[in-house]
Amino acid sequence: MWEYTDTEYIKLFRKMLKWEWYSDVNTKVLFLHCLLKANWKDGSWHGYKYKRGQFITSLQSLSKETGLSVRQVRTALKHLISTGEVTSWHDSKIRIITVNFYDEYQGSDRPNGRQTTGKLTGERQASDSRYKKYKNNKEDKEDKEINLRSELTQQELEEGGWGYE
Repeated sequence: MWEYTDTEYIKLFRKMLKWEWYSDVNTKVLFLHCLLKANWKDGSWHGYKYKRGQFITSLQSLSKETGLSVRQVRTALKHLISTGEVTSWHDSKIRIITVNFYDEYQGSDRPNGRQTTGKLTGERQASDSRYKKYKNNKEDKEDKEINLRSELTQQELEEGGWGYE
């Protein structure tokens, strides 16, 4: 089983609330699972090569990992394939699922797997420090929240595939 650290994350944009499958719980769960499972870099497993945005699995594994039945997984996967969110290839041993437009969803990050904001380290640390002070000072919550929001640039808000509305 994979070990994940607290520095590994995915981007998820609020525009997903308007996505056509959002109200279909099984399809939404499977798509979120695919985003979380997709590899952030190319690699191989047991002789099978995969690229960034792909992962190796099986219907049974997806069922176990999501809590959906195999039939529910198959139906949700058909939904995602029919609207172009994912593609799927399989043989008798494995299934490779590709999250289409993975780079648009997750941005073009540095190859070490860490997301980047484009800020210099010192600027990022200063920003993080301001955020910690904000969290610890409940009295000035509203004023500081406005200040933190104003520090974000439009470019940062628009990064990723779904954008900002």
